[in-house]
Amino acid sequence: MKNAIHARYSEAPAGGFVDKILAAQRRKLFESFLEFKKGNANDTTLNVGMMPATLFEKPDYLSMWSDQKERSRILSYQIEPPVTGPAQRGAPIAKEEGLLLPFSDGAFDWVVCNEVIEHVGNNARQFALVKELYRVARKGVFVSTSNRRHPIEFNTGMPLIHLLPIPVWRGILGKTGHHGWASESVLNLVDGPALYRFAEMLPGSPKHDVGHKRVFGAKAHFFLMIHKPQVK
Repeated sequence: MKNAIHARYSEAPAGGFVDKILAAQRRKLFESFLEFKKGNANDTTLNVGMMPATLFEKPDYLSMWSDQKERSRILSYQIEPPVTGPAQRGAPIAKEEGLLLPFSDGAFDWVVCNEVIEHVGNNARQFALVKELYRVARKGVFVSTSNRRHPIEFNTGMPLIHLLPIPVWRGILGKTGHHGWASESVLNLVDGPALYRFAEMLPGSPKHDVGHKRVFGAKAHFFLMIHKPQVK
C-alpha cells in the first residue's frame, strides 16, 4: 500500500462553473471545521485525503487556508485512490483494505477527511473509514462529502442523471465518456441519513451531528461532526 505523509496538493483550477461553486463550498466547509473544533491553539489535526490520481485531483484546502501556526500542527496523510479502468473488474476489495491508518488510538486531537468517503467503495468500506478516523481521534472527527440528492453531481459535473436509479446512472456514465466514475468502488455517493447511520454505529454512541451547506437553495454538501468522549 502506498501512502504519502505531509503530502502537498495543488489547488484545483476554478475556471469552470462547477469548479467555482466547489471553491465557495470548500471555503464554507473549512470555516465549519474551525467552528466545530474550537480547540486549544496547540491541538493537533490529522488531515486524511486521497493520493492525487487521474480522477482525484482535489485540493488540500485545510492546509492551504490555515494560518502558519495552525499548519504546523496539521499532519496530512493520503490513502491510495481506488483502481480505475479494466483493473476494476478484479477481485472484490476487502472491507478495510487500504483504509487502516498507521497511527495509534487517539494520536491526534482532531481528524478531518474531506471529499474522500464517496470514493472508498460500498457502505461497509465507508463505515470502516469513519470507524478508523474515529479510532485515531482524541477529541473529534469531521467528514465532508457532497450530497447525492443535490441536482448537481460535483465529481462529474453532470446534473440530474445521478438521481436516476443507480444502475441507469452508472450505465449513462459509461456511455458518455465518464466510465472512470461508473464503478461503486470509485464513486458511491452518500447523503445525510447515511452519515448519521455511520456515526450511530460507532462504539460508545458518541455525540454527533450532520451539518450542511446549500447551493441554489438545496443541500449540496454535508459534514459529519463527531465528538469523542474524553477519558477521565
